[in-house]
Amino acid sequence: MSDWKDDYNLLGLGGLTSLVTNVKVSLWGNEVLIECVYNPEERLPYVLAFKDCRDIIWTVHHEEEVGEQEAEFLGISLGESAHRKPAVITTDIFEISILYDSFRIHKEENLNPEIAQI
Repeated sequence: MSDWKDDYNLLGLGGLTSLVTNVKVSLWGNEVLIECVYNPEERLPYVLAFKDCRDIIWTVHHEEEVGEQEAEFLGISLGESAHRKPAVITTDIFEISILYDSFRIHKEENLNPEIAQI
């Protein structure tokens, strides 16, 4: 779990928690956008954008909670770009694994998907 905390810190958000508010899969699974808010009290939005995705594995942990509006962000492993190692995002409701070519985070100041590459 320490790797996940290290990768969460790489996002440059700070030490507070995040919630996942939506997951958008487009272009037949080639693009995955994970919409989140940082610091649930202030609700600062950001988006994790994965491009040129080749493999997505989705596991629902708690079927009875699928109607919830938000999932608690428990951890992230960013994996490796260029399809070398999948990113894994874990919440209290689901876990998603994404094999991707490139990743970017879009923070509140500019949610345009063309900026803030990590």
